[in-house]
Amino acid sequence: MQNFWKALRASSILGAIGAVTVLLFGGWSSAVVGWLLGTAAGYTSSHDGLWPKPKIGAQMGAKAGLILGIWLAVASLVEGLIVRPLSGQAAISFPQALQYGLLGLGMAVVWSTVMSTIQSLTDPVQRRRMTWLLMALFLVVFPMVDQRAATGWIATVIQILIFAMLALGLNITVGYAGLLDLGYAAFFAIGAYTTGMLSSPHLGIEWNFWIVIWIAAAVAAIAGLVLGSPTLPLRGDYLAIVTLGFGEIVPIVFRNLTAIRIVEPISGLFATLLNRPELAICLVGCEEPLNLTNGEAGINPIGRPSLPFLGTFRSDNYLPWYYLVLLLVVFSVFMINRLRVSRLGRAWTAIREDELAASAMGINRVNVKLLAFAMGATFAGFAGAFYASYITAIFPSVFDFSVSVIILCMVILGGLGNMAGVLLGCVIIMGADRLFLPQLAQVLKGFLNTTVLPNIANPALRDFLAISFDPIQMRLFLFGLVLVVMMIVRPEGLVPSARRKAELRSEDPVVNESLADVRSV
Repeated sequence: MQNFWKALRASSILGAIGAVTVLLFGGWSSAVVGWLLGTAAGYTSSHDGLWPKPKIGAQMGAKAGLILGIWLAVASLVEGLIVRPLSGQAAISFPQALQYGLLGLGMAVVWSTVMSTIQSLTDPVQRRRMTWLLMALFLVVFPMVDQRAATGWIATVIQILIFAMLALGLNITVGYAGLLDLGYAAFFAIGAYTTGMLSSPHLGIEWNFWIVIWIAAAVAAIAGLVLGSPTLPLRGDYLAIVTLGFGEIVPIVFRNLTAIRIVEPISGLFATLLNRPELAICLVGCEEPLNLTNGEAGINPIGRPSLPFLGTFRSDNYLPWYYLVLLLVVFSVFMINRLRVSRLGRAWTAIREDELAASAMGINRVNVKLLAFAMGATFAGFAGAFYASYITAIFPSVFDFSVSVIILCMVILGGLGNMAGVLLGCVIIMGADRLFLPQLAQVLKGFLNTTVLPNIANPALRDFLAISFDPIQMRLFLFGLVLVVMMIVRPEGLVPSARRKAELRSEDPVVNESLADVRSV
């Protein structure tokens, strides 16, 4: 009975999230939401063999999907008949709104039942394989479903996947090795600028993207070693301050690399001592200083990938970009998982738990820490290379401190040290930032212009309301509020690793007393 109510509560939470989505987007979004959240409802209602038989799991999945579907059906009716007229849009007929709602209801029930049945299989290996197969199917067919439903979410999903790579890389440094990095956006910038300089007409170097992306990852890894070297003796707040400084320095360097002239050191020294500039042997920027990064104007355009049968990737076709970044994310997940279970991954865990004890057991702290920074930076280099090619332009203002904070929020919100949790945190934060908040701002603007502002006679009050109710301007406030609530209610994250969950949620008084002693020390 406890499992039953737990499953119903999870379905109600997913139903509320789905209802908000349908109220904002309307139309065929109810079908897409029913498909995605219905699968999630089936998983939460029967995960890890919660029910002894597939038949019982299917029944629980159908009930969970029905609860979710009712939320979606009601939201479709409210959106089509009430929200649309109030926000200045044309209302749709009751049969059409009902059609949207029933389709979302049906999708939620069907896919929740399917996923719940899979999760109730008695063989854990078969259950895991079927789950991965279903998830792979969803990821492959999502662009076609998005195009058919005309939701237009594919561009946002590509941005989410870019930040998923960044969050997975930062999880190596922060989650596995326990090294707080507040300047992670610097590696993102290094990967992007490496791609821009090697595949752009700006410097006359237009190398192939498939070669440049590996060079960008290697350069970012070297930068990780450079950052890690002076931080080896540092811990905690001091390490955070140094990485923060590194993250602030890198964009400034790229902003100012606009007039470079390099001379041979010995001849330059003699030229300076003798006050004879003509004696210096110039190596770079002899005739005129070299403009390496083009300053605040950025590098534009940047070369794009191309394949034999697809040609060059285009801005008006998101499918090749989606499958490419999806392949990069899958590659990142595979490689990071292999690192996690390797000897190096266990060394990272030992360093995170107790650096002194790990050193006493023979772990080389220098190599382990440097590899943590280098491996985390490598995946940021991959993300930066894809990002630069995707938008075909890069600017130093894009890689500011807020990017590092948002990526760190993804890792903390999802759960330190757990790749599934990190991916979930990325979906939540980036979905809210790039999808929900802009749509909410548009709906609120239409509601104010249609329903509220025409009925207010005071011009000052009218201007105040028009400016104040903008969710996009409050995005950082909302993210900060979510982090504060999470630290109070669920400090281990939404999907924590087993070790971290045991540390923070252990019910054994002996374990809790031991952990308290360790924290006090």
